[in-house]
Amino acid sequence: MACSITINGRAFPCKDKIGGIKRVWIKQFASDDWVQTDGEVAANGAGIELYGFEITKNNGSLQQTVNASVENGTVFYSQVLEMSLPNLTEGDNQEIKELLSSRLTVLVQDVNDNYLAMGVTTGVEATGGTIGTGTAKGDFNGYQIQLTAEESTPAPFADPTDTNLTLTAGS
Repeated sequence: MACSITINGRAFPCKDKIGGIKRVWIKQFASDDWVQTDGEVAANGAGIELYGFEITKNNGSLQQTVNASVENGTVFYSQVLEMSLPNLTEGDNQEIKELLSSRLTVLVQDVNDNYLAMGVTTGVEATGGTIGTGTAKGDFNGYQIQLTAEESTPAPFADPTDTNLTLTAGS
């Protein structure tokens, strides 16, 4: 059976969006957390709690790369989150270590207040980063982290007002 294509076209959008990330919301991955339909996800049952990590202004991004193979007939999406968390602390060292050792689910809140869910079906893994003090007095001191998911669809949108979600801001 051939794939059907429905094209509605796309008008040039208004210039009313800006780039950047405000915060990420993170929890341990569970394969049954989400129900996905038509580019959106909803919590699959009550009690899904994600914890907020505020991002330094102009120091976070979510990029999704389309990976396609004509030869193999495959398409998947690499969802890569890069974020900077300032200020090295003893307590944060332990929390970041545990975070980087886990398979995660991540909601990315952009500066336009869109929420995109990474790793809905396969989870999100740490794929790189640095922990640094900087050199000069004005240099960045903190954690720069890269998290990656590989999914069969682009990161779906999520509704932060979903009554089955609890978004707990970081302290």
